[in-house]
Amino acid sequence: MATTFRDTQLTCPECGKQFILTVEKQRHSAEEGQPLPTQCAACTQRVRFRGKLHGRIKWFSPEKGYGFLTDDSGKDIFVHRDGLLLAPDQPLSALQEGQAVLFEVMDTSRGPQAVQVEPFLD
Repeated sequence: MATTFRDTQLTCPECGKQFILTVEKQRHSAEEGQPLPTQCAACTQRVRFRGKLHGRIKWFSPEKGYGFLTDDSGKDIFVHRDGLLLAPDQPLSALQEGQAVLFEVMDTSRGPQAVQVEPFLD
């Protein structure tokens, strides 16, 4: 008997946000013999990356001290030099477009901002 899949709305047990478990994700899990995910994509990603989110530098201006990164879902997030975790001998110019980073997000009065941003070798 064939399994019938349907888009299903779930609530993430970690963050409480609702998300859609798509037919495609259900089929992929079944084909791979993996259990269905119970957490949203962001919480699943945090488990994979030591509690942080993963993304890439979209652009960063060392002169201005700020820029943007793009998380793995495609959302752009502001990053300021104060939120960077670079080695003491690593200049701001070390952040290059497309470079992988791990980060956390802080809600500010101006919107989400990336903090605890560190280069990541993937």
